[in-house]
Amino acid sequence: MYIQTFFKLLITTITSLMLIVAMISASLNFLIRYDFIYEYNLSTNESIQNITSLSIAELTDINNNIRDYFFNDDELLNVDIYSDKEIAHMKDVKNLISLVLSVGKYSAVSFLIFFFFLNNYFSVSIASLLKKSLLIFISFSIILALAFGLFFNQVFLLFHELSFSNDLWILNPNTDYLLMMFPEVFFRDVAVMIILLSFVLHSSLYALISFLNK
Repeated sequence: MYIQTFFKLLITTITSLMLIVAMISASLNFLIRYDFIYEYNLSTNESIQNITSLSIAELTDINNNIRDYFFNDDELLNVDIYSDKEIAHMKDVKNLISLVLSVGKYSAVSFLIFFFFLNNYFSVSIASLLKKSLLIFISFSIILALAFGLFFNQVFLLFHELSFSNDLWILNPNTDYLLMMFPEVFFRDVAVMIILLSFVLHSSLYALISFLNK
């Protein structure tokens, strides 16, 4: 009896985490695929023009190249003002993004398979599963928000150390255009956007399912 209860709890938790991963991956996909975050960066970090000595048109063109690069088959980014080190790092970034998006797709499929199992063998409803997943996500978001608020620099550094196997990400903000164009505060804001968008998607799905089950 206890083993069955524990097994149900374990599978339910794993399934909930799969949905969270899928939601985060979908949010990342949406944000980097469209112009919003790139335009947001230029509008909120107005010093970028002065630091880089580039016009809005030139910066926008580079942003478009980067956005397209993440989803095309090119091995290397084609931006003349970026150094070889910056280009190599962008290749690592593209590989990381591709990995996250792939994991998100597999997580979404796995979520459906695991839910089918839970529903058939333990009578777990989609509404209860979404509620559990949403509660886990909210808890995770609160912890992440506290970490960002108190130790963002350390979290940002740890993320790079865990995500990349080389030191190509260690760039000079005074000479490397990649850091001039995308300051640390940009990545903080994008991380917050990903969490917020994931929450909106998650809560909207839960609200829809709950409404349909009435």
